[in-house]
Amino acid sequence: MQLSRWCHLLQQDGVSALMNSLTLGVVYVPTEELHTFKEKLRSPNNIGETELAQLLVSQRLLVENQAVDKRAFTEVREHLKSEMSLELLYLLVTDGCNLRCTYCFEETPSLTGPFRTTQMTKETVIKTLDLFAAMTAQYGNPEKKKVIHLYGGEPLANRKAVYEAVSYANELRVRSTLPDNCQIAIVTNGILLNEEDARFFATHNVTVGLSIDGPASITDLYRIPKRHDIHVTKRVTDAFRLLKYYSVSVGLSVTLTPQAIEHFDEFLAFFTDGEFRTADGVSLNLLHFTPNMRLTDDYYSAAVECQIKAFKRFREIGLYEERVMRKVRAFVDQEPMYADCGVVGRQLVVAPDGRIGVCQDFVKPRTYFPCSVYDVEHRDLLEILFADWRDRSPFFMSQCMDCPALGICGGGCPASAELKTGSRYNLDERACFHSKQILEWLVWDAYAKLNE
Repeated sequence: MQLSRWCHLLQQDGVSALMNSLTLGVVYVPTEELHTFKEKLRSPNNIGETELAQLLVSQRLLVENQAVDKRAFTEVREHLKSEMSLELLYLLVTDGCNLRCTYCFEETPSLTGPFRTTQMTKETVIKTLDLFAAMTAQYGNPEKKKVIHLYGGEPLANRKAVYEAVSYANELRVRSTLPDNCQIAIVTNGILLNEEDARFFATHNVTVGLSIDGPASITDLYRIPKRHDIHVTKRVTDAFRLLKYYSVSVGLSVTLTPQAIEHFDEFLAFFTDGEFRTADGVSLNLLHFTPNMRLTDDYYSAAVECQIKAFKRFREIGLYEERVMRKVRAFVDQEPMYADCGVVGRQLVVAPDGRIGVCQDFVKPRTYFPCSVYDVEHRDLLEILFADWRDRSPFFMSQCMDCPALGICGGGCPASAELKTGSRYNLDERACFHSKQILEWLVWDAYAKLNE
């Protein structure tokens, strides 16, 4: 018998945690007992009958040989890959925006010429939704929720297309062309949102993701309006109140900026002590790569520390935080994550002119948008789109094989990795900090709960 190659050791205060990075099984043992066990493991004596050995075998931390390890890895990887199905649509109704946020990732890809904003037409909306309905019927999993994300740019800069998309998607649901479990969501900066929008979203059960980065002293530093007479934080707060008044489900998309980290207590209190604590969820996002912002060497580790602190406080008040919770779910359920992004075959991204791609980060130059909703046929669409993206998972990246966070990582953002390093198959360093630090916290948080 031998310790699995997927076995990783974490130690704290005389306790050792052995964790299988592949299956996410964990065994806690006093460090002294582990030392004794490892000595016996090196001897020819049979240790298979001991209680610790049986426990380690049950979590695949102790295996007969390397062949067992290799077979387990192949089985897990192929199972996870086979589970990928088409469930998401990003409908980019415009590629223009009324803000010029300092950290906007859509500004990062290089353009070959002057950029001109495009607005999606009704015809393109209809063709896109018809295509999504047909493709998910063929390549989706009927047990999984479908989500149509109304996206931009700022989608409410093309309000007409937003309303048309919602109305037509509901029509397709009535016809059972789209399933009942198809959710419609919009991601907006909230500046243009008015009472009519709030009523419309409430009537049609549209969930709203609202972008705000903390109090005005933080939000307004980075989220800069193109019109100088607009007070961003006030407008977003007004939009939040409207949405809550009409009982719209609203989550908050929050970027952890350097200013938020520096003034973390004030930042956190903004979301926990005031009206924003009534949000239906929060997503605390690490900054994407952009040459427009120079980050300190410790930004990512500091940002993840803030994520964890915020998650613990949110947990106390019943506020759901999405980014950390993804890792928590994988760890607790022992269900490893294949990818943290839909580019592996889970999503279609349609630009305002009807071009079909895999990633909204590249919408402005239309990189990786090889097809169109106006093409005569889409028989090989998924193969054309995803042939070079399906394996962009830590389970296919050699540099990830020995990482303890392999099973909870998901690999971060392929676009961020490509824009920074030149290849989507290089590491997204943000994901490395995020996953490793959260894994360490999860292991010892679970241990503390076991001993309460």
